[in-house]
Order: sequence, then C-alpha cells, then structure tokens
Amino acid sequence: MKNRKKVAGVLLAACMMGTSLFGCAGAVSTGEKPAETPSSGTSSSAETKKDVKELKIGLSMQTLGGAYFATQESSFKEACAKQGITCFTANADGDMTKQQADIEDLIAKGCDVIVINPKDPKGVIPATQEATKAGIAVFIMDNTADPTADYIAMIQSNNYELGNKVGIDVAEHFGDKEIKIGLLSGNQGNALGVDRRMGVMKGILETQLGKSNKTSVQVLTQGWGNWNQEGGLSAAEDMLMAAPSINCIVAENDDMALGALKAVQAAKRNDIVIVGADGQKEMYRLIKEGGQILATGRNDPKECATLTLETVLKWYGGESISRTIYLDPVSVSKKNVDKYYDPNASF
Repeated sequence: MKNRKKVAGVLLAACMMGTSLFGCAGAVSTGEKPAETPSSGTSSSAETKKDVKELKIGLSMQTLGGAYFATQESSFKEACAKQGITCFTANADGDMTKQQADIEDLIAKGCDVIVINPKDPKGVIPATQEATKAGIAVFIMDNTADPTADYIAMIQSNNYELGNKVGIDVAEHFGDKEIKIGLLSGNQGNALGVDRRMGVMKGILETQLGKSNKTSVQVLTQGWGNWNQEGGLSAAEDMLMAAPSINCIVAENDDMALGALKAVQAAKRNDIVIVGADGQKEMYRLIKEGGQILATGRNDPKECATLTLETVLKWYGGESISRTIYLDPVSVSKKNVDKYYDPNASF
C-alpha cells in the first residue's frame, strides 16, 4: 500500500521508542490479525527516511462539543508536541460532509498520518480511501469506523463492555425493583452510542437473570442530547414529560448525564438515578458524594489520545500491532471511585 511506502524508511530512533514513549495506558489487544508493519512488501529507500520530529500528523475530530472531545484533542496535540511532531487539527462540528472536507485539507497539507475520530462509521469510508490512495496512513481514534474502511488500526474503549459493566451496577442498585429507563442518546447512527446502550442492557438483563431467572426492566423513552450538557438538559426535560415514571436515566456520555441531573433536580425528582460514560471528574465527584449519579464508564480521553499516538509510532517503528486496540473497561461507582477521582485532572 502506498501509505506504507511513504513511511518505510523511518529512522531506527523511531523503532527504539516503543513503549518508552508514554506511561502504560492499560490497552487490551483483541487478538485479531495484526496490522502490517510499514515496511511490509516495500524496499528500503534512504531518501524517504524521516526523523520522527519531521513527521506531520493530521487530527480530524468529529466535534469539539463537550469537555471530552476538547480534552481528547488537546491531549493528542500535547503528546505530539512532546515528541516534536507537527500536528494539524480540524473540527467537523458534528457534520460528516465537513469532516470529509477537513480530511481532504489534511491530505493537501502533506500529512504523513491522519488520525480520525469519525462522525459516522460508514460515512468516513471514502475519506479513509482517499487518504490511503494519497499514501497517507490512517488511524481511527475513539469512535468506530466500519471494518471496510481503509485504516491501519482503531484505538478505542470497548464501549459494549463498558456499557455492560455500568449495567451491572444499575441492576445491583435496583435489586428486585423494576427499572424504568429513560435512554439519553447522543446522535442517531452513532455506533459508539449504540454499543454503550446495548451493553448497559446486557449488564442489566444478565444480572437480573442470574439473580432471579427473570427480568424486570423497561425502556420507556429515548431522547437525543447531541453529546453535550445543554442537549442533555433539554432531552431529559422532554423525557420527564413523556415518561414521568422513569426511575433511571442511562446517558451515553457524562456531559449529557450532567445535563440530565439539572433537569431531574429542577423537577424535584430525587427518585431518579443517572449513569453515564467517559469518566469526567465532575461525575466522579458526584458519585463520591453519594447523590443521584450512580456510576459512569471510564473512558479517559487523554489516555485514548496518548495510546493512539503511541500506537502510530510503534507502527512507524516496525512493531506488530492489532487492528483494534481497546482500553481497559471499568465502571466507576461509589465502591471504587477513590481509585480514579483526581480533583486536579484536566477532564
């Protein structure tokens, strides 16, 4: 592939970086067939050799709405800066058409690598193909890309397993009481959101079945919060009107969960518990205080960004990597929040 030819001659210094570039990120390999190394099927070419500090990496973010995405972008830029790597960034503002244009612009800038947090798993396919055709290596970060997309590796949380662990905490909290869910989703068609909510349902159902050989859970309504607090607040207000008997709001990220908390507090609904995902420090604080925030799935944006760059440089250095690399899934609740809560954290 052309992208491998372009990076075939990375200096031995890059090869030696390996895992010493960053602290351990707790990654889990899927055990699937490893991605090919940059030198696979190519001959060495002295004139194409580059020092790592000469590399140009483009970062295409699906959005910067919400603290999670903003922290992920800034963390990736900081990690690049520490290695002396030039990093160009682009924000699609939640628009797949704009993300396509952003990636085309990064191609025009002569990037050696483009890292994409895709707005849409299938919508990103043409952009990955165009970048690869231009000889640029593509990596996927955080959100899911369709398996037919042309990329070297995808680095993300195992969102289904993350949801599963949160679902277990929900089921254990309610015990024998029926769970009546208001589902607070990000945007339609987002694979990450689908994985998280389906994982939560698995955790609830399997825990209830294991305890009593029956289930007692309903999804009464669904709202769309566009991944931010304002959207979460508005959607939760609508859900409380549409299904006033809900006793649990399952939010697909922490920003929307925090917005939902404002809605239930304004409605004086202290009978409702809320769960989220991402591991925002404000959620950890509220979990620690023992209020209506029950749990959140840990998906650290800084860890994901750092692990993504680590993976890129390992691949450049000729190391074998899996095509999908997961962060360790953890549900943070009152029983383990002290292990993860840092009031001085950036996210």
